[in-house]
Amino acid sequence: MSRTPRARPPRPTERLEGYVYRRPLSLTDSLPAVGAGLAAGLAVFYVARLFLQRTPLLPEERRLGKHHTSGSGRGPRAA
Repeated sequence: MSRTPRARPPRPTERLEGYVYRRPLSLTDSLPAVGAGLAAGLAVFYVARLFLQRTPLLPEERRLGKHHTSGSGRGPRAA
């Protein structure tokens, strides 16, 4: 016993002239958008700063030269 949804007849949609319009915004009207943008920017800055300040999993001596195939086992500053 499967039920198939009935096809609805399309609703007549006509554009009402003058109903949708853009109005110029004053500074006080756009303050909430400016505040939301500043808050989002500060949040992204804070998270990026946390990632940059985190302690590396490997000490710097072990990170340098691990992926080099020169065989020296030292970093790129080996002389």
